[in-house]
Amino acid sequence: MDQALALQRLPEVYAAALRLRDAGLDEDAIADELGMERAAVEPLLRVAEAKLAALIAEAEDEPA
Repeated sequence: MDQALALQRLPEVYAAALRLRDAGLDEDAIADELGMERAAVEPLLRVAEAKLAALIAEAEDEPA
């Protein structure tokens, strides 16, 4: 599974945070866009990255 497809399977808040970061927004801007405290952005991104990696790894482990 490629990253774009895996992003589609993430809950929206995680996918949005990753897309915003990948678009070059800093954590302050991401917090503003998502309506959250700035302190919550870094942990949100860590969880989003972990979930994304798990989805990709899970798909790679599935038989073709």
